Amino acid sequence: MLRLKLLAALVAFLVWPMNGSAQDNSNARQARHMFNTAYNHFFGQKGVTFAYKIDILHLYKEEGQAWYKGDKSKSVYKNTKMWSNGKEKYILREKKGVVEIHDPKVNKKDEKLQMFKFEPDKYNYSVVKEDDGYMVTLTAKPKANVKMKKIMALLTPGSYYPKRLRIKVSIFWATITFDKFQAGGLDDSIFEFPKSQYSKYRIVDER
Repeated sequence: MLRLKLLAALVAFLVWPMNGSAQDNSNARQARHMFNTAYNHFFGQKGVTFAYKIDILHLYKEEGQAWYKGDKSKSVYKNTKMWSNGKEKYILREKKGVVEIHDPKVNKKDEKLQMFKFEPDKYNYSVVKEDDGYMVTLTAKPKANVKMKKIMALLTPGSYYPKRLRIKVSIFWATITFDKFQAGGLDDSIFEFPKSQYSKYRIVDER
């Protein structure tokens, strides 16, 4: 399953480009600044939570709720729940009656995740204002060796929280829509696996 580490935005003031390279450069700098701030929403030390829907070519769909805080995470999707406190990751397979224990660092080697590896210096950035927010677009530079060829992030005014993220990987598009996005206020306890609630489940250690 594709676990997408998501991306999005910053800053409450934009100088919109007119004609000429100076304005174009200003727009690119601001677009990158906004995108980097959005990224920090996801990976900041105060944490973030959101509901999401993923659609890849209408062939793969997933929806759920996710929580992130530093190297900790939690998610609920389909018949699966996951808790990771940064040292151990527990995956609850409800239909199978199984709880798997994983090393949370192993995912970094997942080939599917590598498709979504983000290298910020290999993109050209731009931003335009739309009726429902700001559209920040990243286009891979010529000859850039990246899997993600284009990224389009629709951001809310003011907070610059992500509303929609579209990613072009090779020749297909993946779309992620966000709801109930909230940054901050996450207690570390929510990332701990509640063992007492699932004491009857079979434990499988995959580390």
